[in-house]
Amino acid sequence: MSPDEAYQYKVILAKIYFHNGKFDRCKEMISSLPDEMNESSELSPAYTKHMFLALMVMRGIILEMDDDLARAHETYDKALAAFGDSLGSQSDIVVPRNLGAGNTGTSSKEELVNWPEEALYRRALLALSLGDNVNGLVELASYLHHLDNVAPPTFRALRRIRANSLYMLTMRTSLKDGAYISPEVKLDIIQGHRRQIALLKTIYGFPRADETHKEVLEEADSAYSDWMLIHAYSRMESLCLLELLYETASLTYNSPRVLRYLMHTLIRFGDYHEARLALSTYLVLVERQMAGVKKIISAAISDGSDYSNANGADSESLENILESVISGAQLYLTHLSEPHECLSLIHFANDLIDDVESKDPNHAVVPEVSQDIKARLALWKGAVHGRLAQKSREPKNRADHHSAALHLLHYAVEQSPRSYDAHYQLALELAIGARDVTAATVAAKLAVMLDPKRLEAWHVLALLSTSRKDFAKAYQICETALRQS
Repeated sequence: MSPDEAYQYKVILAKIYFHNGKFDRCKEMISSLPDEMNESSELSPAYTKHMFLALMVMRGIILEMDDDLARAHETYDKALAAFGDSLGSQSDIVVPRNLGAGNTGTSSKEELVNWPEEALYRRALLALSLGDNVNGLVELASYLHHLDNVAPPTFRALRRIRANSLYMLTMRTSLKDGAYISPEVKLDIIQGHRRQIALLKTIYGFPRADETHKEVLEEADSAYSDWMLIHAYSRMESLCLLELLYETASLTYNSPRVLRYLMHTLIRFGDYHEARLALSTYLVLVERQMAGVKKIISAAISDGSDYSNANGADSESLENILESVISGAQLYLTHLSEPHECLSLIHFANDLIDDVESKDPNHAVVPEVSQDIKARLALWKGAVHGRLAQKSREPKNRADHHSAALHLLHYAVEQSPRSYDAHYQLALELAIGARDVTAATVAAKLAVMLDPKRLEAWHVLALLSTSRKDFAKAYQICETALRQS
């Protein structure tokens, strides 16, 4: 037997031991084999390269089992470098063999382990395990990029989903709040989410009514939170998020969570009609959910059962429902100019709070609604009454709406003194409804101090100055507003 034949014989025998879980015999078999590639083999140079990579991956896995992680990582790195150099820079390192019969009438079956893929995957995970997040990210990106164009696209799909999730998580934790995020990092995160959706679509279809795809919902959570983290608010970036959310909607069955994200993103994108449709569907689903929750609350209080997962993985918390109602109220009033719809929505929220708190007064099952949420509901209810006062032709109705608006807006300011919207809406009502220029000026100045970049309160201040015939002051306010915004 020639040296080349002996080499291949030992590697093949080691693979048999490896696949049968006889790792001690496998270790013994490969211990005498070199860790350098013999490219001058007389048998089959291409096959010898794959034998070398299989040898090195088995050696690395055995080192991992011996808890020698640093040497295992070094082994994978060395193997991939030698293997890649031998193939050339333009060659694909990972080539799945299970391609089926195709047009050639032949078929090549995949091994239990695709050795190049295994080496790429384990090298990246080991770098992260060793605390080297920088190289770990680079190596995880290398793994994902090598497998982006493999055929069939379902090859190692579940592993790639986990790897991509880990990549996105590591990227996320490396970003600091308030730090500058480069366009390259933004693009990398957006591409990562596109990859995740494409992979999820290879293994999931539209679910049954009783089926929830947890991984799809997690991707919706991750995508939406990442867009907020990297401040991806441009029109093109919002459009990318919308495309991802519509893809997740196609893989879920009437998910209120996805609809909530869609509504918020559509509002930011400026498609208020579609946002209204998403909100309407969302409210139908959460009304149905809350009807069941009220029954569960009664049962939980009487027998101590758990509410937390009573509605499944896709249930909405009361806080999320109320936050969505507040965004919907702002949508109806500010963008759609439908004050009656806004008022109806706020009544729905207040009735929901009263109903839940009457059934669970001690908040044993459902957490107490925060004062901030109640203040914001009062804010938009007060703003609605202010708009209705302006539209009313009946003196008594106008007075009633104005009185209700002032009461609610003062309450909102007391409960949330740092709220720009509360001070701004109060300034509007004092200026238009009460004709109290002095008080309106004070409220508008407070709003400007809280958020000088928003122009609405500056505009009110300028108009109040012109009402006093102080045109120089109004001009100065406009100049300052343009600089601040």
